[in-house]
Amino acid sequence: MATKTYRITKPCNNFSFVLQGKDGNRQRYVFGGGSVLNNVPARLVLKTQYSQELLENSVPFKDGYVKLERVDNGGETPTQEPKKEPIRVEEVDSPEKLLEWVATELEKPYQQPKAALAYAEKQGYVFPNLTIE
Repeated sequence: MATKTYRITKPCNNFSFVLQGKDGNRQRYVFGGGSVLNNVPARLVLKTQYSQELLENSVPFKDGYVKLERVDNGGETPTQEPKKEPIRVEEVDSPEKLLEWVATELEKPYQQPKAALAYAEKQGYVFPNLTIE
């Protein structure tokens, strides 16, 4: 479950209000830790989905008095895409062939082999037979 941090948009040290849910449940939201002198907004951290949804569907949130500041995924690591294997291009063995290959295959004309090589590697290509001095 994600932990969300909210802040009050007006300058205040502490701020609280009560919201009532559809079933009549009331919940008090207490924002604290603000400083009017240092221009630090009062904040509130919510961990339960019910509290978050009730606050995000409320009038203060919709009118912009309360803003969502940050979402933390609670230690869950975001799923990362597996790295793709680079595409090997064996036929390119000289800087001239590299410039020609990048211009035709990637449709990006370059005059400097190092720049063309950097662009091609960024696109996922490697040239094992190429040596640039």
